[in-house]
Amino acid sequence: MLGKIVGVTLIMAASLPSSAQVLPAPSLPGQGRLSEELVRSIETKDTAAYAALLSDDVHVFQDGKEVAHSKTDWINTFGKKLSADGVVFKMSPGFSSTGRLLFIEYFNSAGSWGGNVPAHCCWSYDAVAYDLAGGKVTAIRRLRGGETKLDERGSPAK
Repeated sequence: MLGKIVGVTLIMAASLPSSAQVLPAPSLPGQGRLSEELVRSIETKDTAAYAALLSDDVHVFQDGKEVAHSKTDWINTFGKKLSADGVVFKMSPGFSSTGRLLFIEYFNSAGSWGGNVPAHCCWSYDAVAYDLAGGKVTAIRRLRGGETKLDERGSPAK
């Protein structure tokens, strides 16, 4: 009889939604604001605003290789691209978890070709994760996506 009671109790407890689900941890304080400022600074090509979001000792990785180990290093590299004439940046809707933001960044240098270039031409796509702590970006992990955008099924987007 005791075995039946224990068995029924375990089945009932397992079926309760509160015991089966663990709520995600909340975002860090200021994470939403930092996310908005990050997108705005990149899309408006505001290098100073972008730099203000980075910790002094930010580490940046591209395809797994460290390419910068300080804000100064990264701004000397990426800042030139961000502020270049004719270069356009767009950010996809992203994702947020505790201490991390994830976006697809679209980069178009068609303006550097001069003249009218078709809108679908010359875009590159990078997946970028931003690690956050203390209200600053502490690490950036970039994965080059190439020139072909894929749809939700993995086929080339039209």
